Parts: sequence; C-alpha cells; structure tokens
Amino acid sequence: MRWLSFLPPIALVALLFRNAVNIPYWDEWDDDLAGLFIKLKTGHLTLGDLWAPHNEGRLVLPKIFFLILGTSTHWNLIYEVAATFLMVCLITYAIYRLERPAFSERPGAGSIIFFISSLLLFSPAQSGAWLWGMEIILYVPLLCIVAALLILRSNLGETAKLVYCMVLATIATYSFSNGFLLWLVLFPAVFPVEDWHGLKEKPRNALCWLLASFGNVAAYFHNLGLSQSNELPWRNPWPALNYFFVFLGAPLVDRQSSHHLQSAAAIGLVITILFLGICFWIFRQRKNQSLIRLSLPWLTIGVYGVLSAVLAAAGRSALGTEQALSSRYGIFGISLIIALVHLIPILVFSDSAENVSATPRLPRPGYPLAGLAATVVLLHAMAFPSNVSNMGTARLYFRLGTASLQFLDVLPPQPAMMEYSFSDYAKFKKNADALNKLNVRNDDFLKTTRLADFKLNPQPDCGGIESAEKVGNKIYLLGWALSPDHKTPADCVLFTCEGPGIEPTILGLMDHRFDRTDLVEAFHSRKYFGAGWNKTIDEQDLPRGKLELKAFVYDVQTRQVTPLGKAITVSNP
Repeated sequence: MRWLSFLPPIALVALLFRNAVNIPYWDEWDDDLAGLFIKLKTGHLTLGDLWAPHNEGRLVLPKIFFLILGTSTHWNLIYEVAATFLMVCLITYAIYRLERPAFSERPGAGSIIFFISSLLLFSPAQSGAWLWGMEIILYVPLLCIVAALLILRSNLGETAKLVYCMVLATIATYSFSNGFLLWLVLFPAVFPVEDWHGLKEKPRNALCWLLASFGNVAAYFHNLGLSQSNELPWRNPWPALNYFFVFLGAPLVDRQSSHHLQSAAAIGLVITILFLGICFWIFRQRKNQSLIRLSLPWLTIGVYGVLSAVLAAAGRSALGTEQALSSRYGIFGISLIIALVHLIPILVFSDSAENVSATPRLPRPGYPLAGLAATVVLLHAMAFPSNVSNMGTARLYFRLGTASLQFLDVLPPQPAMMEYSFSDYAKFKKNADALNKLNVRNDDFLKTTRLADFKLNPQPDCGGIESAEKVGNKIYLLGWALSPDHKTPADCVLFTCEGPGIEPTILGLMDHRFDRTDLVEAFHSRKYFGAGWNKTIDEQDLPRGKLELKAFVYDVQTRQVTPLGKAITVSNP
C-alpha cells in the first residue's frame, strides 16, 4: 500500500511542470537578493551583504545557496522550484524513517499514516511556496528538525549528536526568521529527562547548548531593525488569536469558499485543542518511557508548528486575518497536522495494548485511525480543486509579470508591472537591466513597440473588448481574453493605437486581471474563470487625431499576438 504515497509527489510534479514560471517575483527583485548577483559579478559582494537582514530575517545561508545555484543556471527560478521539491522529498523520507519504530509491528497503519503525511507535504495548498523560488527557505527549519531527530536516534556518541544538532539549529537560525525556534523545540529531544540520571556530561552538554543558543539568538537580533507594529497583539488579543487559528487551519480549507476564514479558524481551533490535549495526556503518562520515546519526535514537530503560528500572529496579525490564509505558509499548519496524524495512533495503540484484556469492549484501535485518515483525506479532497486552481492563477500572475518584464525597455511603467513584479519601478528597471547586461539572466527584452514587428497568430473566439467608457480624459476598457489554444486565460493583453499616418503601435499592457464567474456560467467552463481584464488609458498618452484602439492577446513564450474582436474609435483633438 505504500506505493500510494508516491501519488501526491507525482501529481505535484505535473502541477509544477505546468505552472512554474522562470521569473523573479517581488522580494527577489530587491537589492538584497537581485542586487547580490550584481555585486558578485562586479566584484563588490561582501560578507556584510550576506549578513544584512531581509524582512526582519537573516537569510545568510539561503543567499549563498541562491548565488551558487543562480550563477550556474542564469538565475533560472525553475531550478529553485525544483530544489524546493527535492527538499520536501528529503523531509518526507526523514518522516518515514522517524515513524518506523512506532509502527513496525503495524505496517498497515504505518502505510496509511505515511500516505497522509505525503498527501499533506506535497499538497497544492502550498502553491505560493511551491511556485515562488525563494520560498525554499520556509522548509529549511523543518528539514533541520527531522534531520536532528534522526541523528538523535543514531548510534553516534553523545558529543557528536550534540554537535550535529547545534549545527542544524544554527543552519535553521540563519535560513528563516523562525529558525531560532529549533534551539527551544529540540532541547527536550536532545536532553530527554530520563537520560539525566547518572550521566555527568548532561549538565555540561546542556550548558553548551544554552550558551550556543543565546549566542546565536543575540547575534541574530543584533541591529536587526525590527519594525514596530501599530497595534501590539496583547492590547487587542482577539484578532491575533483568530489569525493564529486561521494560520494553522489554512492547509485544509477551500480558499474559494465563501466561509473560508471561518472554516480555517474552526479547523485550527480543533487541531490546537487536540494537540494540547495530547500533550497533557502524555505528560500524565510521563513515566511510560516507551510512550515518551515514540511520541517525542512528533511532539517536537507539533510544538514547532504551534510556536511558528504564535510568531506569525504576533508579527502579522495587524495585516488582517486574510493574510493568514497565504499559501506560502502552509507548511507550518501541516507540521502540526502531521504531528497529530502520528500522535493519535501512537496513543490509541498504546492504550489498546494496555487495556486489551481489561476492557475488551473498547472500540478497535483501527476505527479512530480510519476516522482520522478519512477526515484529513476528505478535507484535503474538498480543498484540492481550489488549490489546483490557485496554482493556475499564480501561473497567470507570473506570466503577466513576465510580459511586463519583456516590455520593460519600450513601455513606460505599467500597473501590472507594479502589482505582479515589484512596486519600485526605478529599482526594478535598474536591477533587471543590470542582471541582463551582466549575463546573470537571459530575459531578452523586446526592442520595439511596432505591431508589424510581432508575428500574428489569428485565432477566432479568443475574447474581445466588451465595454469602453470615457470619463474626463480617461478611457476605461473592459473585456476578456483566452490564450490562442483556448485552454487557459491569456498570458497578457496588449493594446495598440493607429490612425491616418500612424502605424499600429503598442501603447500598453492590461492593468489587471480578474475572475469572470459570469463567463464560467455562460460557457459552462472553468477556463474562463481568470479571463477578465481591464485597462485605463490616459488621452495625454495618445497621438492627436482620430484613432482606433485595438486589443491583442500576447503569448510570453512565443511572443506572438492574436487580435481580439472589436476596435474602439476615439477622437483625440
């Protein structure tokens, strides 16, 4: 049955192959990421650049990784997406190794639990992390945790185990902002209570751990420049608490549901109560050393998920509860759910073994496990279509950002560029031009806006301009567009103007895309869902005279244009 566990990663590979786009996104265009490649190529990179904080975190080791990988691949972000996938494969394998002692005598239960773990770890609910190359940093702390737990089960000496775990905690600290939590959550696993009796080196090793943790945390936060929130969470705790629950429940919720926030909060509340209840129960059974040993890895992973949610709620709840649903952060809620998926069967089987003769009428242990598995799989299945759709939507955003990048040298700043690439146009253009000039990236910017220089790909029924309204000196256009193969919404829509003595010239790209549920209902097809677009044109940007405005689908891969129906005639005196 374990072969079923290979289905989630195979399905995810297919989704990544379809939706991943080679373009830096948002933070990656900033000076402390894109600028590192420029400094490296020009010989100005310093250790201070690697140590410099990024969004209140010190990404020292990821920056080194990005530079090494990027310089050998022309900073092709697809390789970072692949690296993220491979890292999660390592996490999954480590979890398989960790769970074997608990379920070695129950291979059927172990297969079910491992399948659920695979389902969660490779879930498209994490679309933001899967498709955004730099988000590999989110998975580093969890990989360090499971690696440390495996090392602690090895036959290495006590000193070697301590050193390796300290190295892994340091790696996590300088990889992501919550990585310093490993110094806290790994302490009970590195120094279990039952090992203290009769071992003189334990206090010495514990002191080394504490000194290393204090030193790392002190260095990490020195001159970090934490931003001050407008409203401290403890002054108004309810939004922060709600954010906490939504943050943990998000991986199992349908984000397109009208009650997605309430559903995520309810799921987060249930799994938090379950985890706290299990922790209390295990504390009461603390003399059962076998139970403690089997439970400790999953308690460690679960505590990591809970504390990550606490940090997120403390630092980001002021941004609004909706932000807690971000698909970038799914791995933290998934960590807690995976911990529960392992802890509940461990407790059920342990209780059954102890009471099998005394209470023969107790429910069979398989029933709670089956109920748990069915609940997780059902919630995952209900959210799966919307999560796959979200990956497709992210692909469209990245492709629109790609179109903005390709026209960077020949068009003025476009709204789509600011929304889907980077908000600071001057910095965006400076870094994009430098990356291409230094051969870090090969984006091959367009050099013309003459429509005649583009290959025409006439395809019928790709969409059109539905309405045009003039208010003051602004012209507002609205419409929809499909790709030339009619399978997905268009990558981008570009607009041209022409008139007597004026050859057709591209004047801009679509401003935004939006969902068209009316088209989905009218044509009974989901492919129209993200096909809506709008455009605002300022008359001051148009030539004088009687003009025709036309819209074209633009394909970022082939760089071909496809005309959309209906032209708009305007007079610009």
